Amino acid sequence: MNESNFGENQVDYSKMSFIKRVIGVICFPGKVMQSLEQKPRVLFGILLTALVPLVMILSTLPMYMEYTRGVLESTYAKMNIEITEQQLEQTLSISQYSSIIGGPIGAVIMLLIYALVIWSIIKIFKGEGKFKQVLSVIGYATVISALSTIVTIITTRLTGVFSDVSFTSIASLIPEMKGSFIYGMSKMIEVFTIWQYAVIAIGITTVSKLSKKKVYIIVACIFALLAVYSGITEVTAMS
Repeated sequence: MNESNFGENQVDYSKMSFIKRVIGVICFPGKVMQSLEQKPRVLFGILLTALVPLVMILSTLPMYMEYTRGVLESTYAKMNIEITEQQLEQTLSISQYSSIIGGPIGAVIMLLIYALVIWSIIKIFKGEGKFKQVLSVIGYATVISALSTIVTIITTRLTGVFSDVSFTSIASLIPEMKGSFIYGMSKMIEVFTIWQYAVIAIGITTVSKLSKKKVYIIVACIFALLAVYSGITEVTAMS
């Protein structure tokens, strides 16, 4: 790509190295997003998205399975279903393998759906950008999610207890509200999640050429909708 293809004030970041792109998501996301705009790269994001849940489960497997056991016992109790210990162990065994296989696949599917939704919204607002650029942006933003996973793995192994609530979320401060709509929503109000959405907003602004204000409102609305969904899910799970 020749420099003549760029505006007078635009720098060619298309040849930014892989390591710089990964580190840059944390240190200088704006430049990384310009690089992805100029030369979209989707493979890393897809692979990382698949690896994050897989590494999480495998690194905390004993604690994760104990957590799953508790969830299953609670669910069966609410449904007044009596099962033997052998049946429970069989269910746990199936759950273990389905999580290891289904977790990565489900995460990649959600990545593709999320990218498609964002790309569709961009087009509705007459923005620029190809689907591949949007997918690259969201995929690389998963670096933040990977950091969160590392922190979660460390805390889980130190405490010996797996939890679906991050200690960096508001929900960790209000355990007495577990099962409520507010508690469910507060799971989304988490340091790494907000950071990740901020990086996504920077990237979408870069590739769509929409105004910062418009993009940040769009991303904030998506975040709010997911928080509401999390709240509804929490209430439903406890009912």
